Amino acid sequence: MTLHEEQERVQKAVGNSLSYVKEDPWLTQRVLANAKGEEPVVKKITTSMILVFVLLFIAIAAIAAGIIYNQDWYWNNRNSSERDNNPEVYNAVMANMTENPEQHLGEHSLVQIAVQDVSWAPEANVMTFSFKVTPKDPEHFELHSMLNLDEDGASVDESSSIETTEDGEDRSMHWLWRTDVDLGMSQGYGHIPGFGPVADMMDDNSKQLLLIDWEGTTDLILDSGEAGEGAVKLPMYGSWDTYRTTEGDVYFWAEYDLDWLRRDFEKTYPDRKDDFDKLITKDTLSCQLTYKVVEYADGMGGKLHTSGIPGSAEFVIHPRK
Repeated sequence: MTLHEEQERVQKAVGNSLSYVKEDPWLTQRVLANAKGEEPVVKKITTSMILVFVLLFIAIAAIAAGIIYNQDWYWNNRNSSERDNNPEVYNAVMANMTENPEQHLGEHSLVQIAVQDVSWAPEANVMTFSFKVTPKDPEHFELHSMLNLDEDGASVDESSSIETTEDGEDRSMHWLWRTDVDLGMSQGYGHIPGFGPVADMMDDNSKQLLLIDWEGTTDLILDSGEAGEGAVKLPMYGSWDTYRTTEGDVYFWAEYDLDWLRRDFEKTYPDRKDDFDKLITKDTLSCQLTYKVVEYADGMGGKLHTSGIPGSAEFVIHPRK
C-alpha cells in the first residue's frame, strides 16, 4: 500500500469514528495533521473569545440565581393577555411599582412570607401587589395553596367511590391539583402536572403537607392623623391569583379597583364620605393581609377551614404624586 493510500485510509477511519458527533473544525484539523505527520496548529485565544466566555459565565450565573416571580414576571407571563388587552393599566402599574416595600412580618412557626412589590396606580384606578410564601423547614414540609385542593366529595359517606378518575362529587377523598409554573399543560388524572389523590400528587409524600389559605382580602388602613379622627380599617376585595414554582414556593398576586374601594368606604362610613380623597392622598398608606396555614390530614373535612395557624403581614404604600 502506498503512503497516499495509507493516508486516505486513516482519514476515512477518523471521519467514520467522529460521524456521530458535531464536527469541530479545529479538532478535525489536529487529528488529520497528526495522521499526516504534520505539526499541530496552536489555536490562539483572542480578546473576543475571552469576552464571549465572560458573557457566558454571567448568563449562567444569572440563570443559577433563579427567576424572580414578581409582578413584572406575572404581567409578562401568566397575565400577558391582560397586559395586551389593557396596556394603559399595565403601564400605570409598572410606572407606580415599588419593590420590597416597607413591611412588618408577623412571626409564623411554619412559613416565611415576603411582600415582593406593590403598585398604587390611581390613573388606572387599581392597586396591585404580590407576595411570596416559603416553608421554613422544607426538609419536612411541602407547601401548596389551599386553592389547589379540590374538596369535591369531602362530605360523602364511605360507601362512595374512592377510585373514580372523574371530576365529580361521588368520591370520598380530596384531590390535589398540580399546575406549577413551568410544568406545562395538565396531563390529567394521576399525572404531574394534573390532578389526583393528595399523596400521589405531592413531590414527596413522606413530608407533611401544608396548605396556605388566603382569599384575596386585604385591609387598607386609612388614618388622617388628626386628633378626634380614628383610623379606618377598610377591607378590600378584588381579583387574585396564586401559583407555585417547582422550587416549592407559593406566590400570590392581587388587584383591587380603587373605585370599588371608594364605594365601600362611603357605604361603610356614610358620615365621612368627604374624607375619602383626603385619606388616600396621604404620603403613607398601610395595608394588612391575614392568612392561615393548615397542616393537612386525610379526613379533615370541615376542619380545613376551621383549623390552621393564623399569620399576618403589614406593608406600606407611598403613593406617587
